[in-house]
Amino acid sequence: MSDITAYITCPRLCYYRVHYGEGSFTEVNAVREIYMSYRRGFDLYWAEERCKNLYESFDGRVFKKAAEKFVFIPELEKLRAVDWDVVVRSEKLGVVMVIDEIVEDNGQHPLFVSTNPPVRDVWFRDAVKAAVASILGVGGRSYFYYACTGDLRDFTPNSGIRRRAIKLIERVRMVKQGFLPERREGGYCEYCNFSEECETKPETFASKFL
Repeated sequence: MSDITAYITCPRLCYYRVHYGEGSFTEVNAVREIYMSYRRGFDLYWAEERCKNLYESFDGRVFKKAAEKFVFIPELEKLRAVDWDVVVRSEKLGVVMVIDEIVEDNGQHPLFVSTNPPVRDVWFRDAVKAAVASILGVGGRSYFYYACTGDLRDFTPNSGIRRRAIKLIERVRMVKQGFLPERREGGYCEYCNFSEECETKPETFASKFL
């Protein structure tokens, strides 16, 4: 699933992560581990130790910045935690999804942790996560906890977003087969670890279809 969200950010970012690795430790990584530690009754120290052991590119400055922003709201207690860090996969679709938490609220639903919310609803990438979870048979509704603001939101995917999710799955499969997407400049280029190589990597005719 991280490949799909990378593709949404930038198709070439997806290519480089698939073929060269994940890249740097981010605030999203940090808030995810902080959230899961708090939900299980552990403290910030435990969350930091998890990060150190799980991420080769761990950066203490990034973790500290995320910890300073992190908000834990009482409303979360209304959602009973069923399981954490759940891996769901489909061999037919070639998709592996890691769900941060399964919660119970009139049925069992996925909950995903991120940093900051949009003005309303959820980000497109989060809507796609909910659609993929639905396609994989994990609940019809997904929750999203934006941990830097304490916003808890939910999203129920319709057929339109599921169709777009399937299209993204197909494109990521093409990337995994070696197709290099067309270069597209955007705001993320400034922070991308692969920007230098991306500028010199030649495009192919097939890239325009990705």
